[in-house]
Amino acid sequence: MYNARMKFFNMNLSLNLIIPALLAVAAGCTGPGRSEQGATPLRIQFQTKSWDAGENIGRELTSTHYRIYTTSTQPEIVDYLPGFMEAAHRNYLAITGLEARPAGQVMPVYMMATRQEWAGLTRSIVGSQWDVYASISAGGYCYKGVCVFWDIGGLTSLSVASHEGLHQFLHHRVKENMPMWMEEGLAALAEGYEVDGACVRFTPERNITRFTDLRKALVNDWWIPLEKLLQMDGGDAVQLGAPERAVGYYGQLWALAEFLRTDPRFAAGRQRLIADADAGRLVEALGRTDSLMARQLAGTRSYNRQIALPLFKRYISDDLQGFESRYKAFAMKLARLR
Repeated sequence: MYNARMKFFNMNLSLNLIIPALLAVAAGCTGPGRSEQGATPLRIQFQTKSWDAGENIGRELTSTHYRIYTTSTQPEIVDYLPGFMEAAHRNYLAITGLEARPAGQVMPVYMMATRQEWAGLTRSIVGSQWDVYASISAGGYCYKGVCVFWDIGGLTSLSVASHEGLHQFLHHRVKENMPMWMEEGLAALAEGYEVDGACVRFTPERNITRFTDLRKALVNDWWIPLEKLLQMDGGDAVQLGAPERAVGYYGQLWALAEFLRTDPRFAAGRQRLIADADAGRLVEALGRTDSLMARQLAGTRSYNRQIALPLFKRYISDDLQGFESRYKAFAMKLARLR
């Protein structure tokens, strides 16, 4: 499943925040200098034509980096999803520090109107792995560089798209898979955004869902020790038990990603790791025996088990105890518990 880059996660977004933002979309970009502060328009120019979706007629929406197939008729999807994804793409470059490249082959995104339509499409895409996907309740996944969603409601759907879109971006961009503590952490950073009029501004440091997940993990003493956290993936998180504990994994990775992004002691190492994955020299950073084994395991779940801890020690810190002390203190402040 690692080769498929199958990622999905539990979303518990606050509708009290989503609905006012959605109502504000019609107002337009408000205030002078908003674009200079990182806000970009949700409404952009894109090509549109009919799409034969079997029993339904949908729309094919093509922008610079995306080709979106949708059966949804909701305006916030049909009118704003291309602009949102293009803004998300710029955000992916910002949070990874990777340089923009000329647009190549557009990335495919499916946004179905109903879960039933999503299920039918998913069966045709994942085949024998259907049982793995059947339990998904969060709105979608990314599989082999293809994002497949169903419309779970306005801007909530866009939040799922921003997370899964990061996995899609990395699938098409970097030459070697990063460890999951890095990739899922980046995806959690990618979720944070706010709507201001008809503009979207991405806010990696402000993510109400992951803030809540992190806070619950700390308050309820569900903190996952760093050495264990670094070697986990989403499947391991599910095995933690209750859904509240499973999403704590993503809350912790959001805090870890933000800590690495903003602390100058570790930001440079983080950036080297991302750059080496992009260039295809990440595994070379391991010892000869480990690098040979990692290459043999590439595309499997075991690959993450092999590389996660050694790469953290090489690029970030080999003092796990000292790092965890600083990281947990940062997480406490991020969760407003200190």
